[in-house]
Amino acid sequence: MQTPGGRGMRINRTFSIPVELAHDLKKKHNQSETVTRALRKYLDNQGDSSIETASTRQLMAALLARNDIDDTMKALLLQILTK
Repeated sequence: MQTPGGRGMRINRTFSIPVELAHDLKKKHNQSETVTRALRKYLDNQGDSSIETASTRQLMAALLARNDIDDTMKALLLQILTK
């Protein structure tokens, strides 16, 4: 049986999630689609850890873009990245 939009068959599943997450999910218009998209994204990226595959320069640039590093660290990263 196809569902609208050609998304294939659906099955009801029961999982335990934190209460806080359940409250956030309840605010979404289509909870099933929200969970489906989140699970698909998670499962598609299962073997692709961006931290593990990122180059050192990419990691340094990501750190530089954060708001929680001090000025000394920013200056050091900028010095290294602009070489």
